[in-house]
Amino acid sequence: MIRLLNLLAIIGLVASAIYAYSIKYDTLYQAGQVSKLKSQLHTERQAIAVLKAEWQLLTRPDRLQAAVDKHLALEPIGTEHLGRVSDLPARRERGDEIGRLLAATATATPKERPEPRTTGSIPRTTTTRTPTTVSR
Repeated sequence: MIRLLNLLAIIGLVASAIYAYSIKYDTLYQAGQVSKLKSQLHTERQAIAVLKAEWQLLTRPDRLQAAVDKHLALEPIGTEHLGRVSDLPARRERGDEIGRLLAATATATPKERPEPRTTGSIPRTTTTRTPTTVSR
């Protein structure tokens, strides 16, 4: 019985050693992957910095002005290009919509009252049903 327990203890010891080494080597592998990703991240950040520098070089105002002068026939904006307030069309008179509806409902009988209008809704349709008789 004692030999069986010793054998089980030795097997457990070997299994735990194998598990510990597998965890160790998995950790080393993951650390290597992290260092590779950090290296790639550094490379990409450098590439982004180069692209930003190129963009700033390409969008310099003096370079753009030279390209505009060479390729486009633009003229400077003068006062003749600006509009006046008097050139705008007159505003349409909206009236007092609520007051009109209140006046219409105060004087109208229940059958004559207009349906309230709401913007953006589907218009209501009224149908009248006549009673039908069923004969047997």
